[in-house]
Amino acid sequence: MKELLLLSLMTLTALTMTHCVKGDDGNGGIPDNHYSVDTATQDEYVDLGLISMTMWKSANEVKAGDSTDGFFTYDEAVAAFGSKLPTMEQFYELMHSCEWVWLSVGCYKIFGPNKNHILLPADGFRDCMGDPYYARSYGFYWSSTPDGPDKAWYLNFYSDEIYMYNYNRCYANSVRLVKNVQEY
Repeated sequence: MKELLLLSLMTLTALTMTHCVKGDDGNGGIPDNHYSVDTATQDEYVDLGLISMTMWKSANEVKAGDSTDGFFTYDEAVAAFGSKLPTMEQFYELMHSCEWVWLSVGCYKIFGPNKNHILLPADGFRDCMGDPYYARSYGFYWSSTPDGPDKAWYLNFYSDEIYMYNYNRCYANSVRLVKNVQEY
């Protein structure tokens, strides 16, 4: 019984820490239309050609010392990343200035005006009790923008809709960092 529980927890952890990336065709080539889910992290920023000159990191953040946890409460995200956390306005620019293409592996491929792109996986979220929900179907990404003492704004998406929503700060969402192209 312990082994089954441990295997279930390991599988659940693996599902919550995903990044969607281009796949390999087996011959060393990477076809544009093939994507898979990978747990590798990348530490680069992508210039999407946005008017604000905001560059978006190519991968989600993970908690220091725990590469299996990529969810942060709002307060954890603000404390850990400060001004690198996108504002609500930066998310609106990403939503309205870019082309969003849903991929069957559970993520959006987002093309900027200059045709560079990032991938945002739909990793779901953890509720205030730490229980995970909606992996591979919904994405939840904290902004730095609070909404009163108990709530904050975040990007929320699934295959058919992309919008901003405000909710309780104790929920744990994904985090994608930004910086200005002049900082690069």
